[in-house]
Amino acid sequence: MARKYRLVHDPILTRWLMANFPFGTYQINVRLGAVKKEFLQAVPAKYSKVGELVKHIADAVVIWDGKVRIIECVVRPADWDKMFQLEIYEDAFRKTEKFKKYWDWPIEKIFLTTETDPYMESQAAKRGIKVVKYRPKEIEAYLGSLRKRQQTPKGGALE
Repeated sequence: MARKYRLVHDPILTRWLMANFPFGTYQINVRLGAVKKEFLQAVPAKYSKVGELVKHIADAVVIWDGKVRIIECVVRPADWDKMFQLEIYEDAFRKTEKFKKYWDWPIEKIFLTTETDPYMESQAAKRGIKVVKYRPKEIEAYLGSLRKRQQTPKGGALE
């Protein structure tokens, strides 16, 4: 199931990025965070890249127009609670050495989703997360193949 999801998720995210930002301003599947020195020292030299595997992975990072945008994309509306990862990514971004020159830039957290509801949006607003609904017609067949509980955001009936 995860592979099928990635086949839908990545093109949706990429299409949205291409439609909204200049080419070259965004990166996809960005590893964020700083690995403890003790961890890296305990790893044999030939496995030095293993430190990258323990980092957080943001769906996308856009550096453009004096602002950093960290984006989490969810195609299945029931998975909207993944938006909370954006808070972790914001913190990890400011510790990622390759982005050091952007640490002082303002960060906008964007949650890209195929469906929204008032409860989801209220939770996002509390955390300073911008919710963007993006639902191209090409996604309809995939969404129609999901169980009903995966097609709608969790908590939609909550205050």
